Amino acid sequence: MTEQARRNTEIVLTAMRQLFKEKDVTARDRYWADPYVQRSPQMPSGLDTLRAAVPGLAGFSWEPQRIAAQGDLVFTRRPSPAGDPVRRFLMLPARG
Repeated sequence: MTEQARRNTEIVLTAMRQLFKEKDVTARDRYWADPYVQRSPQMPSGLDTLRAAVPGLAGFSWEPQRIAAQGDLVFTRRPSPAGDPVRRFLMLPARG
């Protein structure tokens, strides 16, 4: 893994942990930017939607299973129980 890919992976892991595990909605302002495109058909795109959705994810905890990075793109995968409202795959450009 290149140094850039390692740094970008750390940024994404920190962002995902803070927002989805710790439910720190201020992480959205530190790590996400417009245009935010949501890949899940259950949730519209946009940062306001992301901020509003996080507190309602009671019982949801993001734990990565697989991570890959190339350039400024980091790909994560987590196990997804049946009926989980959050998609299993998240592709995020690193920002930090």
